[in-house]
Amino acid sequence: MGDIILPGRRLHLRHGLYTIDGMLGFGLHSKVYSAHDARTKQSIALKIIDLEHQNVTVRASTISRRQSFQKELQYLLRLQAINPYIVRIYDYDIHNAGVIAMEQGTPLRYFLPKYPNPPVPHLSPESVHLFWRQLVDGVRFLHRARIVHSDLKPENLIILPDGQIRIIDLGISFTLPRMVTAKRRIWAGTPDYSAPEMHKSSIGLPPKYGYKSDIWSLGVLLHEMSTGFRPLISLNSNFEKIQYLKNLHDDLPLDLNVSPSVHNAMKQCLRLSPKHRPTAEELSLHHYVVNGF
Repeated sequence: MGDIILPGRRLHLRHGLYTIDGMLGFGLHSKVYSAHDARTKQSIALKIIDLEHQNVTVRASTISRRQSFQKELQYLLRLQAINPYIVRIYDYDIHNAGVIAMEQGTPLRYFLPKYPNPPVPHLSPESVHLFWRQLVDGVRFLHRARIVHSDLKPENLIILPDGQIRIIDLGISFTLPRMVTAKRRIWAGTPDYSAPEMHKSSIGLPPKYGYKSDIWSLGVLLHEMSTGFRPLISLNSNFEKIQYLKNLHDDLPLDLNVSPSVHNAMKQCLRLSPKHRPTAEELSLHHYVVNGF
């Protein structure tokens, strides 16, 4: 299923038949389509991941991709009953491609300025608080399940028509053992939303990161929702952003026109040292989360 699927084509999964309506987006190894249940007419999103490749030179990548898909599907199914902010799964299948039928929503990215020049927030303070409160709660449930998302960003968050946030794309998420808060792991993700420790490592060793890296990402998301721009917006390339984070020796400067409570929440999330950032449980009790001011 490497080619783009045209509207009108039908796919059989484990529990139903689905008709493709059009493409919603795509990533390195996956495509997401708007579709509907052929029987109930319910609108859904179909995430399709290419799991097979005819070229033997990329067989290892194919195996890794299949393992990543199976892990993501396992996480999503496990979280359905215990995390109200995880995208709802309706159906799935694994053949030559991995397919997940799930809720369709509007990416948070749609509500944020695409070219913030000058940077002006599109979201009202009320909407920022609504989304932020749900994000903190969603990450709190994730961490309770000992899962680190590791790629929280607007593209991986969708908004349902009633304003409910859903967390999607757990493709590079990982589980931590009990009583362990971080582990060494090769970094993958998005520099704008990644924490400094994800780029700092001893010679010959991968970086060590975990729950507190998700907290940094929450801080970046609050910054972007509140101001209309990301903290590293002045840096032009991913390489520059990674080098900046790798060589950061103090907390991010936050001279912003936001309310004191928003500023305090951001400041706590964007501490350079992970041990100085709050846990998701602690953050859920922050006065901005609780009161909205």
